[in-house]
Amino acid sequence: MKRIPLLLAAGVFLSGLPALTAPGISGAALAAELTIAISGITSAEGRVYVAVHHERGNVSFPDTEGAVAGAWRMAKEGGFDISFSGLEPGRYAVSGFHDTDGDGELDMNLLGIPTESFGFGNGASGLFGPASFEASSIALKQTATIRLPIGYSGPAGPTDRRSDQ
Repeated sequence: MKRIPLLLAAGVFLSGLPALTAPGISGAALAAELTIAISGITSAEGRVYVAVHHERGNVSFPDTEGAVAGAWRMAKEGGFDISFSGLEPGRYAVSGFHDTDGDGELDMNLLGIPTESFGFGNGASGLFGPASFEASSIALKQTATIRLPIGYSGPAGPTDRRSDQ
């Protein structure tokens, strides 16, 4: 089984990024909070990693250069919420995966297909790769909640719940 280092695993978690904050954004503009409603966790084994990506014109999603915050939590069967505060209003996409074996990596088979469950915001999926930024994102003004269903593939129902629109 092929393993991808955590920093390369679809840009999902970045060890250098503090959880619950957005580095490099000035204090006056820090006003928004994004809650990620994670669902589809089938066991309490391992950890769930999540990353928040800000829209950048020359960075492809889910590249690590677009990530502004990341966090991990111990897995909880069913799901849970993670909130990120102090974000600048704008467009954000989310990605995540359930690291069931606890090795800090998104495991993949020889073809590069993930063998651990993963997901993108709004339940978005890509045809032969990650979902697009547009499909995985939400416009954040003050507060919003975006769904992040974790699974092996395919969309997972309605898009997102927005509280500031």
